[in-house]
Amino acid sequence: MASYSDCHGCALCLLSCPMWLQKRDVRFSPQGIAKALQHGAVAEDIAEEVSTCIDCGACDLLCPEQIDLSAMISSLRSECAPEPEPDIESDHVDTHRDVSLQMHLTADDLFIIDARPFHTHYAQRLAHYDVLRKATGCQMNLDLNRMAIATGIGSRADQCGMFDVTSQIQWLMQGRSFERVIVENPADQVMLAQLSGKPVICLSDLIRSEKKHA
Repeated sequence: MASYSDCHGCALCLLSCPMWLQKRDVRFSPQGIAKALQHGAVAEDIAEEVSTCIDCGACDLLCPEQIDLSAMISSLRSECAPEPEPDIESDHVDTHRDVSLQMHLTADDLFIIDARPFHTHYAQRLAHYDVLRKATGCQMNLDLNRMAIATGIGSRADQCGMFDVTSQIQWLMQGRSFERVIVENPADQVMLAQLSGKPVICLSDLIRSEKKHA
């Protein structure tokens, strides 16, 4: 992988970056952080900027230089305040592979993909979700770059009050019409229910319930 020194400022990483979309300040972006490091900044100098990242992983896929931007930010944040490595391979992320899932989703559903594992295994998962979306007609939290729009719920930035989750979810739902929300990550249920006013069901619970009544 390339390093921050290889960043030439193309700004493609900003296109799907939640912290930049909220701040509209290039300092709060992978590009801004990489440029700060190129000019001699250390972790303490950019502590506020790196603490705003919600670890969605979209920037890694958009970077033409293949810089591991997520790892760069995580390393800087750990220097400021040690933190455990995020568990991006939790059990809930594999429920999307259930063969019966197509029977449970409808065109009135908004399917919230868990962003970090989706971006980590992007090539395989994008193809799978494309098939699922076309077969069921459900909406998904994908942006125009086909990156998953992360909710940010439960992220370190959310817990520290550095990221406005409410604003993020309102933006995610803007212009969408749906009757039910399906989430992969159980942590998303409560707040999405509060902000959408719609039933919110965890994917694993949906599959379990349908199989029980089958």
